[in-house]
Amino acid sequence: MVVMRGLGLAALAFLVALAFARPAPAEIVARGIKDGLLALDAKGTPYVTYINGRNLIVSVRSPSGRWRATTVDSVSPGSQVMAFEVGAAGPVVLALSADNKRLELVQRRLLGWQAVRLSARLGARGLLGWPGLMLDRKGRPLVAYTRWNSANFNSQLLVARLDQRGRVHNQRITAEGFPKSYVPPPAEPVLVGGRVHVIESYGYRGTVGTLEWFPQKRTWTGFGLDAGVGDYPIGPVFGGVGHDGFVHAAWTESLLSFGSDAPVTLAARGRFSDSKFVLNRALTTGLALPASGPEVAANEWVSSDDLGLQGSKYLWAGLIVRGEAHVEIDGWIAGLAVAPHGARDVLLVGRTGLSWFRSPRRLGIRVSIEATDQQDGSVAISGHVAGVSSGTVEVYRERPGELRALVGRRPLAGGAFSVVDSAGARPLLYRAVYTDPVSGVPYAALLRAPIE
Repeated sequence: MVVMRGLGLAALAFLVALAFARPAPAEIVARGIKDGLLALDAKGTPYVTYINGRNLIVSVRSPSGRWRATTVDSVSPGSQVMAFEVGAAGPVVLALSADNKRLELVQRRLLGWQAVRLSARLGARGLLGWPGLMLDRKGRPLVAYTRWNSANFNSQLLVARLDQRGRVHNQRITAEGFPKSYVPPPAEPVLVGGRVHVIESYGYRGTVGTLEWFPQKRTWTGFGLDAGVGDYPIGPVFGGVGHDGFVHAAWTESLLSFGSDAPVTLAARGRFSDSKFVLNRALTTGLALPASGPEVAANEWVSSDDLGLQGSKYLWAGLIVRGEAHVEIDGWIAGLAVAPHGARDVLLVGRTGLSWFRSPRRLGIRVSIEATDQQDGSVAISGHVAGVSSGTVEVYRERPGELRALVGRRPLAGGAFSVVDSAGARPLLYRAVYTDPVSGVPYAALLRAPIE
């Protein structure tokens, strides 16, 4: 009761403001851009990097809320940003060429921007794995990456360090082709107790494994974080040390040859290692480690094939996994970060391009949806927004590869909503979107089972 008396007027004013407030608009970082990475500096200022044509761009949000973009380098066509950090000296970006043969680090220097090639020239069969980036305690970049041979599936894991003059010093972790892998193994450096460890994932002959490499005397030793049946890893591996002192890692691996899809694995290593699947079919795009525990960002998909349609088109649903809780967002999650005071930053890819959001607290609003085919050919759609009693939900009709159509906007009644749709080519799906009025985050629920 004492707390209620002390906060009563402020709480009432806050609730009244919410009742009459329009949803906070998304902050568009880059229109028409479909890929990018997010990082925060020590003060929580958000930065976003992306490629537009041949321009590698870093954009920073000013205190006034405007995004200021700077072209920091020129890259070859089709290049992709692979990793991004912001230290005391400024942003550091890793970019990989479209042929997976040239890895370049771009960093802010006193008199401008410096671009440094990290990888030596590769032969015709050589490719680079998805690299990882960290800044050491002095703010100097450290990159872990693999060289891979497509002829014999041999790999070699390396760590590249940049000194104060920007010179590259490569250190070899593995030799003689270990581990073999059907794809170039992704790698991620992690600072553990002041020492650099490297997480590496691979897949070969029906086995997938993830190792944590650590220096021991004059060599490196690999500790198994996870192993099992499977095909190979897909995309990057993310890692870090949590507030519990454990090493945490998250990645996606293919199990298609074993009758499954592409599950997301979350692993933790204290004295012993433990791992589990947290999603059955999604591409991992982030791992945040707040004091409350690890949060995995990933993107589930529904394909044309799932609806019995031709082509290779997809609908995406962004998900944040925290323990047993799954929170869905409307769009592809390209980045997730823990901001000051427990806030969460999200970078989304949507119809307009790259958009940034900051939620004052962890993302926790959950939307549900269900649809029932009526006897007259119409479809009754209903659902619920947990913990929200008022507001508006937008319901869309969707098919992979097609523009979605708005079915209707409906006010929430005790958190529930419903609408009837009488049109649309079948099979089709529906998505409900609730926009948080404080953060502008578009929480959502995409129907997974199509209406035939």
